[in-house]
Amino acid sequence: MDMSPLVSAVLSFVFVIGLLLATLWFVRARGIGVGSMNAKELRVVNSLRLGNKHRLDVVDYAGRRLLIGVAPNQITLLDNQPHSPESEDELPDQSAAAQNAESGSFAGQLRQLLDQNRAS
Repeated sequence: MDMSPLVSAVLSFVFVIGLLLATLWFVRARGIGVGSMNAKELRVVNSLRLGNKHRLDVVDYAGRRLLIGVAPNQITLLDNQPHSPESEDELPDQSAAAQNAESGSFAGQLRQLLDQNRAS
């Protein structure tokens, strides 16, 4: 019994797609291709969603604390400050936020804008 060429082509296509999916699963499961970066070197400290596709992330990297804006096709560095490990466990209080707002820093301006959005 001979297979029609159309059935043979469809079966071959399904077989190739299955092999591709199996290969992708294997690569993802084994972590092949992932860089040698340790969790100590790069860490997301905090993340704030601004909408469906935009967010702000605070990242520790190489002794620096970076504030980055993330959009679907772009990542923008918004602030870059030295990281002080002793302040990591402390949570910012309202008085610190007020001082930042008065000093005109990016964090203070961002907090003012977020508070205005919540009020309206």
